[in-house]
Amino acid sequence: MKKSLLPVLTLGLASLPAWSMSMSWSSIQSQSGWSTHTTKTHADAGTVQVLKKTISGIQCFKGIATTEVKPETLYNVAADIPGTRRWSTAGVKEAEVLAKGTSTLDYYQYLDVPGWTMASDRFWFLHGIVERSNGTVAFHWDRLENGGPYAERLNQVKTDHADAIEPPTNAGGWVFTPQADGNTLIEYYICTDTGGMIPGAVQNAATTKTLPDTVGDLVREGRKRGG
Repeated sequence: MKKSLLPVLTLGLASLPAWSMSMSWSSIQSQSGWSTHTTKTHADAGTVQVLKKTISGIQCFKGIATTEVKPETLYNVAADIPGTRRWSTAGVKEAEVLAKGTSTLDYYQYLDVPGWTMASDRFWFLHGIVERSNGTVAFHWDRLENGGPYAERLNQVKTDHADAIEPPTNAGGWVFTPQADGNTLIEYYICTDTGGMIPGAVQNAATTKTLPDTVGDLVREGRKRGG
């Protein structure tokens, strides 16, 4: 059953590459400015703290949870872009890796939004970066402006899905940090303006409700892969 209008996703300066981040990862991940929003209990993720802060006029959210699943396993799930069609409950119908490097991952996903919401389907082209340090794994992303180097694929998506909308802002990331007790601290960040006619307050309410599901999907799949 679909649980989200937007799961797991600013315009770059003209002099920089198309994937450059105007909403920097450092500003999103910075510990300053976050305030507690709510706490949810999820069947797979357990207790999920939801925090919020505003960056460049965009409401950002952060989810915090703890699991026994190891950081590398969680990262492997998060980076399994084609697999989101199977393990995510968000309604991802198309998912492609566009390019993959040692520490980069460009990808496309298409989200089938339920008709009863009266909202258009969504899609995104993202540039992901992987960082590792002392056992911690971070996987963060930002929007590829105009599809970046994949303009031809973007145009095809627009042709195939003429009524779908690409969110004008879509940045965030996962951080998986090993703890002294053997568990893993999960931090999930999302800053998005989904575009279209959905009011910001409705977008934010939906994100607050579905963020624990996004974390829970990841944990559940990680356990299936042996932790």
